[in-house]
Amino acid sequence: MTHHDPRPRRAPLGVAGPLAVLVAVLAACTPAPTGVPSPDGAPTSAPATTGPAAPAPPAVPVVPATPPPPVETRTAPVRVVVPARSIDVPVDPVGVAEDGQMEIPPLAERGGWYRFGADPGDAAGTTVVAAHVDSVASAGTGPFVRLVDVVPGDEVQVVLADGSTRAYVVDAVTRFPKSEARWPDVFTRDGPPRLALVTCGGTFDRATRHYRDNVLVTATPADAG
Repeated sequence: MTHHDPRPRRAPLGVAGPLAVLVAVLAACTPAPTGVPSPDGAPTSAPATTGPAAPAPPAVPVVPATPPPPVETRTAPVRVVVPARSIDVPVDPVGVAEDGQMEIPPLAERGGWYRFGADPGDAAGTTVVAAHVDSVASAGTGPFVRLVDVVPGDEVQVVLADGSTRAYVVDAVTRFPKSEARWPDVFTRDGPPRLALVTCGGTFDRATRHYRDNVLVTATPADAG
């Protein structure tokens, strides 16, 4: 996969910056363990460890970096709606936390758009929005708990910062063990424009306090054909 220079962005509403602390110790889900492109476009991998084997990292490791100053984009996603499944999630721009992991809003009622990837106004690449399925900060489940109920053909409406809405049609819904995730295929700035919605699923592992699986919904623009 070829990585292009990122274009860091800032959606309106003044949401937390790219080095905000990731709430990774919650009894909740975290969407992606490895393979997210860093702000400088370099591929990433989990850091080396020594001593006894530790549980798999719960969140999205990326290379720690200080991104360039953000710029505004009128096509940043600010809300994701799947009408047929009663999913309606406000979206905040997120980046890289101090510990080198992708930021995820701590409240399950909010999604995070990885602002170093594509946005719906780009001619190529995947717009990635991730959210917790539940969170102790929310004291319950969030709207993305229903991602597993989405089916191909469902419409996804993405409201943009300029007030317009872009419609997508779901291509696939997959659930897989986190150990089998192929995140470089999702976090890409290449290829046709598409949308990826990510959360957790499957069994909750009480030892690690994380879900074992990820749920991934992919969709293409409704006007692509």
